[in-house]
Amino acid sequence: MDFTFFMVPLSVINDGQRISDSEGSCIEIAGKKMYRLHVIGSVYTMDFKEETGSGYLVLDDTFSSILVHFEKQSFRMVERINKGDFVEVLGSIDIYNENVTLSLNNIISIGLDRYCYNKVQSILNLKDINGK
Repeated sequence: MDFTFFMVPLSVINDGQRISDSEGSCIEIAGKKMYRLHVIGSVYTMDFKEETGSGYLVLDDTFSSILVHFEKQSFRMVERINKGDFVEVLGSIDIYNENVTLSLNNIISIGLDRYCYNKVQSILNLKDINGK
């Protein structure tokens, strides 16, 4: 079963237990398995390989950062994003050499007002995940 958690801080990813099961790669926190995440942050760095149409970006939310990689089919979504932009990312969790990354499913550029709202929401959602 695919579980997507919406608006969680990136630090959640680093705190979770890394698991690969029959459903795919995930992290587990407080007994909840997370296979996909909807997160926000600013684009810290980017690298595109136009010849292959793939690449990665590093997303930072001031608490933590994560590598988001993408393949040719997602290149059109990413080519309009610039370093420093605030973005929302929906991604599937990948585990490689004990590091958690996201495989890009969707990305949109957002304004500061939406970023701030979602930042507060992500902290509130963290309380729900931890049951506090």
